Amino acid sequence: MDRDAPTDMRASLIQTACLALAGAFALLAGCATPQYQTTVRFVPPADAADRACVQDCETKKAACQTGCQARYAACAKGLDAQVEARYAEALKQYEVDLKHYAAALRRYEMDLRFQWVNAWPWGYPYRYPYWYDPWPAPAYPPPPAPKMPTREAVRAQLEKTHCQDDCGCLPAYDACYTGCGGQRISETVCVKNCPPQK
Repeated sequence: MDRDAPTDMRASLIQTACLALAGAFALLAGCATPQYQTTVRFVPPADAADRACVQDCETKKAACQTGCQARYAACAKGLDAQVEARYAEALKQYEVDLKHYAAALRRYEMDLRFQWVNAWPWGYPYRYPYWYDPWPAPAYPPPPAPKMPTREAVRAQLEKTHCQDDCGCLPAYDACYTGCGGQRISETVCVKNCPPQK
């Protein structure tokens, strides 16, 4: 039996797989989903009294946003003690996760050392033993390392669940603007992977 047959067969399989993968990428690139963006524009009323009404809407919107930002900042400031407590808990959990990760990594490294035992002679008929394999690869990927927590991430999560950053100022402004005789026009246009124009 020719000893180069397994290598030739493997090279042929790899070449076929690469061509199939390149074809799949080309197909996906050709079938990309169009991306759309919605823009809003405001058309002011023609009447002077209505324009003064719109100016009042602007003032109310600015006051709403300023008050909303102030409430959000006060809420975030009040979370300082909770942030420290949650961050300490996250660090303790990280220590536990690191120990589990170290154990899983030791197991993975041991599996790599003894992989050749399982690779030959019970593997694919043309498979060489591990030390002759031109492309040795582990049977499964290494365990993922745990992510170290940060105080900023803990604060962001607490702020997201405890503090309100949307006070409904824009919908109220839209209603006020149209109530004063102005127009709010929403337009959706394709910005990427657009279908051909008919």
